[in-house]
Amino acid sequence: MKTILIRTTTLPILICFFSVLACNGAAAQDLGELQLTDFTAQSRNGDVGLSWKTRSEQDVREFDVQYSRDGKYYRDLGFIPARNSINGEIYEIEYPVLYNDSAFYRLKIVDKDGRFLFTVPLLYHVNNISAFFVNPSVIDNSVMNIFLHDPFNSLEIVSTSGEVMLKQNLSGETGRITIPLATTLSAGVYVVQLKNPDKTITQKIVIN
Repeated sequence: MKTILIRTTTLPILICFFSVLACNGAAAQDLGELQLTDFTAQSRNGDVGLSWKTRSEQDVREFDVQYSRDGKYYRDLGFIPARNSINGEIYEIEYPVLYNDSAFYRLKIVDKDGRFLFTVPLLYHVNNISAFFVNPSVIDNSVMNIFLHDPFNSLEIVSTSGEVMLKQNLSGETGRITIPLATTLSAGVYVVQLKNPDKTITQKIVIN
């Protein structure tokens, strides 16, 4: 996995297991058959990259990744099956960034019997830049016009659920670029992302 690190945020892991609070400020919390040592968020090519390490695992079913804009209401982004290595593992996952300020991430760790625990939320600040390069931003004719002063490598249209609906290589072009949109792209709100290895700019659009 090619990774360009722009900023890294790391917090110690403080974990609650059912109604039992296991929080003593240590870097690793030993809960049953799982030792989780850290949980990290990194900027990776304009996306957020999450990674975590375990020292040992046994009878763990999966790690569910959740995020929240306000730190109160969380939604599921996906999950990674646990490998249950006695010597621990390193896990990584990436998601498109669909916001321009900050968000909270946490892990829901589920064991083989369906019991679970949460990590304390990790606040991640986004370094995306909002810009107005799509004009008009409300699209009625299945054609998107973008205007670029600076060259970019690629363009993506991402749904509000994080799915990449369209990806196009821009090859460093500038000026006005017309991009046909697939007729299968349903009406709704999307985020357009322009990407370079060192910068990502975003803009919301509406497709009618």
